[in-house]
Amino acid sequence: MPKLLIPILVAAALALAAGTPANADAPTKVTTQVTFGPFVDNETCTFPITTTVDRTRTTLTFASGDVKRHVDLIVTISANGKTWIDRDSYDIFIDHSSPDLWVITGAFTHAGLEGGGIIFLESGRILYDAATDEIIDTHAGPHGTGADPDDYAATVCANLAP
Repeated sequence: MPKLLIPILVAAALALAAGTPANADAPTKVTTQVTFGPFVDNETCTFPITTTVDRTRTTLTFASGDVKRHVDLIVTISANGKTWIDRDSYDIFIDHSSPDLWVITGAFTHAGLEGGGIIFLESGRILYDAATDEIIDTHAGPHGTGADPDDYAATVCANLAP
């Protein structure tokens, strides 16, 4: 797996990491902000790239035990005086009766060059099984660039090349 994808996957896993819902008479709200990096990746591209991940997560826990999380994730990758920014924003709904089955909606990839247009845009709905760490159902949204997400690392390298 390319090193570039590791921080994104780590950030996504941390953003999705389950907490124990608290039972209370009124919803509780907790907001956390975390920055990972910057760190240098010398393997993904033929030149070094520097990556920083900023995550803001707001969790609402309802009296029923249901949980709603809102996650804003910004991945900034720089090299050769250029900057690639991936801004993701999504909601996670966890029903107390099925805590391992998460419904995730929003923009999962919204990336492009700083000051430029969008290169990748993926949005929609995902059904995620937290117990098996598998996406079990996807419903692509109406927005997409048609770019192949499997070529994400190659696209980043091509756009940040000297």
